[in-house]
Amino acid sequence: MPGVTTRDPHLGLYNLTRPETIANPAPFYEALLDQAPVYFDPDYETWMLSRYRDVQHLLAHPDATVAMDHASSLTRFGGLGLEEAFALLDHHVSFVDGADHRRLRRVLSEPLQVRRVRTELADPIRQAVDDTLHALGREAVIDVDVVSAIAASVPGRVTKYLLDLDVDLATVQRWSNAWGDVVAAPGHVPTTNRKQVLAVIAELTTYLKALVARYEEQATLPDTMVGRLVQAMRDDTDRRITRDEAIGNLMMLITAGTETTANLISNAVGVLADNPDLWTLIKRQPDLIPTVLEEIARLHPPTQFTARRIKTPIELPSGGVLPAGASVVLMLGAANRDAEVFPEPDVVRLDRAGTPLLTFGHGAHFCFGAPLARREAQATIEALAARFGQLTPLPGRAWRQNSNLRGLAALPVRFATATAEEGIQ
Repeated sequence: MPGVTTRDPHLGLYNLTRPETIANPAPFYEALLDQAPVYFDPDYETWMLSRYRDVQHLLAHPDATVAMDHASSLTRFGGLGLEEAFALLDHHVSFVDGADHRRLRRVLSEPLQVRRVRTELADPIRQAVDDTLHALGREAVIDVDVVSAIAASVPGRVTKYLLDLDVDLATVQRWSNAWGDVVAAPGHVPTTNRKQVLAVIAELTTYLKALVARYEEQATLPDTMVGRLVQAMRDDTDRRITRDEAIGNLMMLITAGTETTANLISNAVGVLADNPDLWTLIKRQPDLIPTVLEEIARLHPPTQFTARRIKTPIELPSGGVLPAGASVVLMLGAANRDAEVFPEPDVVRLDRAGTPLLTFGHGAHFCFGAPLARREAQATIEALAARFGQLTPLPGRAWRQNSNLRGLAALPVRFATATAEEGIQ
């Protein structure tokens, strides 16, 4: 197959788990794009695609399925204790195709459409941002960890509102991280402390089962996300969903709505802290914030890759054919840096237009939560830029050791109001 490298330990999927790659994946992606844009990893028995056209093609191809072979994962990697988690994963809207995908997506996506995000969710998002910034205090100079104090707070509050979660923000974050460790892991087998992760997941599933049961007791259901899911459980048509589908997709919404959005926000603040001219620009021209955030989302996508299995042979736009039955990892982070599509790929440029980034996917499985994530990030950066005159990075930045849901574990910065700037020059 043209362009394929089959044995190079420096290009395999395992390298994504290296701390240095998580901290800065750009060199690894550049090597993939230059040396092996179509690469077979013999250790994981999977193909890796990094060119934009190839990745976009597979994302939209009807014979590239998202359904995972969890039985093989259990056999290959030793998944003791993961059986229940895998059963719930198999109900994720992210991991089903065809009619089942359309049935689940219809119920889940409608509350998150652009028009509802701009209208019905506008006040909850604004309140989440206001409450988060209020908790920072009113001092003229504030040293803060962006991850815990801002990036986790805003989407956590919105997720609590959307899913009617009667728990504190720390619990939502703990649940999100644990389920994210499973969803994002190769073969969905977490590489962290599996026993601890499964204990948190068991706590989460117990809570969600009780939440759904409370809704089931109501004759008239509210028009909330959980209410819509329970209403779909009562449907007597082909749109009906099962209780396990409701539970599994509530778990998906907690992680997708919390962790990935938190990563988007913290990544954005980190880039702005490292680029004072960019921070000054958005303060002077706040209408540019959506464009700046799109570029940051291209360079630092909260999800670095996604997987597919090939049902029939598929010809790639770059040449060659993927065989039927192949496992494929689509390198979203690398495709977003393909210089043939994005000139000066490592630079934040505000003049890019016409080529959609692949941060939120493409095709039938395009992330239906993208409008909400974008709006939460935009509202947060708008509020920070309006309140603070200066943003300075501080020592202590650290990355979570999750190679797929790439995000910061700590981002210390100093915010200063306009009145304090002169005194800290």
